[in-house]
Amino acid sequence: MKSITFYALLLFCVFTLQAQNIQQRFIEVTGSAEMLIDPDEFTFIIGIQEYWKEEFEPKKEFEDYQTKVPMNEIESQLIKDLTSMGISKENIKATEVGNSWRHRGKEFLIGKQIEIKLVNFNTINTLISQLDSKGIDYMRIGELKNNNLSNYRREVKTKALLAAKDKASYLLQALDETLGNVISITEINSDNYFWQPAMAKSNVMMSSPENSLVENEKKIKLRYEINVRFEIQ
Repeated sequence: MKSITFYALLLFCVFTLQAQNIQQRFIEVTGSAEMLIDPDEFTFIIGIQEYWKEEFEPKKEFEDYQTKVPMNEIESQLIKDLTSMGISKENIKATEVGNSWRHRGKEFLIGKQIEIKLVNFNTINTLISQLDSKGIDYMRIGELKNNNLSNYRREVKTKALLAAKDKASYLLQALDETLGNVISITEINSDNYFWQPAMAKSNVMMSSPENSLVENEKKIKLRYEINVRFEIQ
């Protein structure tokens, strides 16, 4: 009985080793898909900085700058202007505070970054045209959001997977071969999304608010690549 059991085990091992030596025929391809999505919420960033009143007075040289406009005055006026345009205080917050390089013989000029939550890109043009540029260092579009982003991710990944299947199918058809079962699926770049402007002008940092207008919206660009290995029947 022991010899029969040993023989059966030995036979099973031989068959297993032979099966492992059989080379599997497969095709491996990469499918990709992308989608541009309109954001339903975004942040608009305004950098403010202390300045000298004499900067805006005629025939004044840098040596004459003596009267610094403090940060609390600039920030208070900005918030007042924003709320008068219909932006609630709940959608306005300060995110960073710092200071610029100090000129010799002058005080530091404190800077601050203000983030505004918006839902309409047309509001940006209103801000740029109506805000007092004194004390504003820069303006730019920040984070873009969409509440259905997870669903869009799933849709793009599915399209990338189907693109891989289609690619493998027509490549094998050219060789009179048939596509078989899926062996493996690998995401090459998972959760990789970034912001894509509809036109180049909308991606420019606006350092001169009185001379700049945002002409086009920015969009969220999702792109995924998926590597798939199929059997060749």
